[in-house]
Amino acid sequence: MNSPSSIVIRNSRLEPSARCLVCGNDIPAGEGLTARYGERTLRFKCPVCLSRFEADPEPYLVAHEARCCKDKHASSPASEWRCD
Repeated sequence: MNSPSSIVIRNSRLEPSARCLVCGNDIPAGEGLTARYGERTLRFKCPVCLSRFEADPEPYLVAHEARCCKDKHASSPASEWRCD
């Protein structure tokens, strides 16, 4: 998997509302932090959530994939994740 150094922070000003990948709280449009991690765009509520993800990303990625496929929806509002 990717290392924490592969996280690239992007401007969230034009991003739609989403749900934080780490804490699950709602992120209003244009707020929070947006980051590229490998091929994915992920949204975080605050710098603390981003730091928690950077420290150990795997649990958040695995938990998200399981929830995503279980619900069988096309995409997550938190990121660019897709279910096939």
